[in-house]
Amino acid sequence: MSGLLLSRVMMMLVSAWLVVSPARALAEGSPPGDGIVIWNEDYTLGRGEALEGDLVVFSGDATLESGSRVDGSVVVWNGNAEVAGSIEGDLVVSGGDVHLQESAVVEGQVVCSWNCELERDPGARVDGGIVEGMPWRGLRLEQENWPSISLAPFEFWVATPREAARWAFGIVRSLAAILVVALVAGLVALILPNQSAQVRRAITEAPLPCLGFGLLTVVATVVVTVVLAVTICLSPLAVLVALALGMAGLFGWVGVGMLVGEPLLRVLNVREAVPPLSAGAGTMLITLVVAGLNFTLCLAPLGWFITLILGCIGLGAVVLTRFGTMEYRPPAPRPAPPPVPLESEDITSP
Repeated sequence: MSGLLLSRVMMMLVSAWLVVSPARALAEGSPPGDGIVIWNEDYTLGRGEALEGDLVVFSGDATLESGSRVDGSVVVWNGNAEVAGSIEGDLVVSGGDVHLQESAVVEGQVVCSWNCELERDPGARVDGGIVEGMPWRGLRLEQENWPSISLAPFEFWVATPREAARWAFGIVRSLAAILVVALVAGLVALILPNQSAQVRRAITEAPLPCLGFGLLTVVATVVVTVVLAVTICLSPLAVLVALALGMAGLFGWVGVGMLVGEPLLRVLNVREAVPPLSAGAGTMLITLVVAGLNFTLCLAPLGWFITLILGCIGLGAVVLTRFGTMEYRPPAPRPAPPPVPLESEDITSP
């Protein structure tokens, strides 16, 4: 796998952990009174009821009736928040709408982001201010007068023109990285045409063995790297092993790109589908598709799955062909044994 894909996958994994970590902490062994987590259901805190701790609702609506109180923060992910009671901490809603009724009291901040609309009735009290717009995790604002909210263990910041420019620059930088990966794939196919063809042929003729060997290689490399890393005198070798795995993964990704690029160029009516061109076009296409899926939160698991499968198939092909230096031929099926003729018995008449 290319460095771009690995970085995107790691970034999405870390982002997902930052989002669900408070919910997971509440769900695993938290004593009663430390909060509540709701999954795929609506939650209503009745009139006069109190909840100690945080309220986290995933894929559901949260309703706080008049006279109710949450002694913590309220986080609603992919749902609406109807608030008529009081919240001691912050109210964070993403992917839904917020309605603050006349009796609503939020002692912290109200953060409404990611396709969120806020409706505030006259008399609704918000002590910490209102934040509307797309939050960006990990990008701190330099100006102190811009509002921010800290909700441990993750933070939200307000989208501003500067942050929007950084977001746009990040997209341009990702596209440039994808183009660099495509150029590297074309150079690899140009410099090592025979080796690249051997890897592509192994992927075509034996995808399942390549997938199996790729998974085994990843597992074995991780184990060896960990063992070497914990040994002080052998720790430099861990870096070399990791680099070797990265090079093999990139070479395998180029092989997969060649396999995808050849039919792509035929569809585009390119007459001279030379290996460098097919490798560059195919690698750019699959890298762009995977990066786009990883960038979309709801489709990120699909992007990770495609990256894992294609990356392991390419890595296995590199291992089976010894970096393309030898041809891999799947073992031929054993011929069926010839049928054993039945022994004829002489039947003699009495």
